[in-house]
Amino acid sequence: MTTPIAMSTAVVVFIAIPIGIAWVAGLVDIFRHPMPTGQRILWIVIVIVFPIVGTLAYFTLRKPTEQEVRAAQAAAADRRR
Repeated sequence: MTTPIAMSTAVVVFIAIPIGIAWVAGLVDIFRHPMPTGQRILWIVIVIVFPIVGTLAYFTLRKPTEQEVRAAQAAAADRRR
């Protein structure tokens, strides 16, 4: 039995493309985020070997930078006004 073309297109558009974008964003963030070289290499290996789980783990476990903390605090202060 073959899969209808509309179903395979929906899978690509709504599942595969967002996962691919998140994966690329994770790799870019690993290179831009300040961390020791050994830790950076470890995250790159994890994200490449386990694309979905590795990317989710990276975004869940990484510590925000001081700039990100200040921006979040400023946004929260603006919402309180």
